[in-house]
Amino acid sequence: MEHADALMAALLGVFAAAVLVCIWRARRGHLPFVRRIAGVAAIEEAIGRATEMGRPIVFAMGFTDVRDIKTHVALSVLSHVARLAARMQTPLIVTLRVANVYPVAEETVRQAYTAEGAPDQFNAERQVRFLSEDGILHAMGTAKLIEEEQAGCGLFFGAFDFTSLLMAEPGARLGVLQIAGDPSLFQVPFFVCTCNNVVIGEEYFAAGAYLSPDPAMRSTLVSQDIIKGVIAALIVVGTVLVQFEWGAGTWLIEQLTKYK
Repeated sequence: MEHADALMAALLGVFAAAVLVCIWRARRGHLPFVRRIAGVAAIEEAIGRATEMGRPIVFAMGFTDVRDIKTHVALSVLSHVARLAARMQTPLIVTLRVANVYPVAEETVRQAYTAEGAPDQFNAERQVRFLSEDGILHAMGTAKLIEEEQAGCGLFFGAFDFTSLLMAEPGARLGVLQIAGDPSLFQVPFFVCTCNNVVIGEEYFAAGAYLSPDPAMRSTLVSQDIIKGVIAALIVVGTVLVQFEWGAGTWLIEQLTKYK
């Protein structure tokens, strides 16, 4: 078993301190700045457009179960969407592919409507629908809802597979404003072809903190960016030292890549 050496132990101390300081500052009212994520910021515009048209919002979740972090990010986005829908009195339909996510999604939407003072607007049977564990059936069911309900906007957040193209194609054909979020870069081409905005890569995981009212989540996101900046700076320093054939540079690069 390989243990961290002195450099890694020192870096871990710095990283832990960065996280704790950011959280401490947030709790004292100093909310950190988080750069604007275009795809996430466009959600409010999409819901506003659906409200103006008097058409429902269709929100589809991916194929991961309730234990997966991708599902929790999608639920954070769903909570934000449900609160906006309740505030604007816009119909919301959520489609699910995984059975154990259903009760969590239902409770998330229920709490969002309750938080907005509109619990009577929530209708679990109509608004939260488990379609099928089969990916193709879930995609076709979501596509049918978008087409038949004449959706004002379509939102797809979670981990998806090739069925995402089946799901989003009708909306693209009908001119529905669609936004997707998937951390897998292999899925990006499918959504880029059919959606107006796509949240990709690490931006997907940042979306939960970006939308959350919890200052600790936003602070954790900022502290992670600080950590990446420190590592990038050390790599640059090590590379420069290597170019001048200084032994310290080679040692530094070896230490930084040792635990990748």
